[in-house]
Amino acid sequence: MALIKWDDTMKVGIPSVDHEHETLIGEINALGDVITGDMIKHAEVTALLGKIHAQIEAHFALEEKIMLDRGYTGYHAHKEDHDRLLEDIRDIMDDTLNADPKDISDTLGARLDTWFSEHFRTLDRSFHTFLEH
Repeated sequence: MALIKWDDTMKVGIPSVDHEHETLIGEINALGDVITGDMIKHAEVTALLGKIHAQIEAHFALEEKIMLDRGYTGYHAHKEDHDRLLEDIRDIMDDTLNADPKDISDTLGARLDTWFSEHFRTLDRSFHTFLEH
């Protein structure tokens, strides 16, 4: 089950970053398949969330390097949001460990979609606009 629908509005115009965005959404959607299955396994959900966290952390490092290399004036605010998002994904992982399987499928997709979509719509969009000028 697709938790987040990939579309071109999520692109920033840097092929490596756009590829990572799309890959991350693919991983989140793979997680959606696990949490909507007949038998939710906490260990599998936790492992997938750990993989997603590691990919997000590496992705943020790439974005931040590009921002610094290009003199992006919004770097500090974007970095702060990255740090907040990493903390949020750790909170999601902790919450999942203690959650009832039904609660996982009911809430995890919505939390991840909100988390990603808001960042793409705001800070990544601003970065994309900066790169176009």
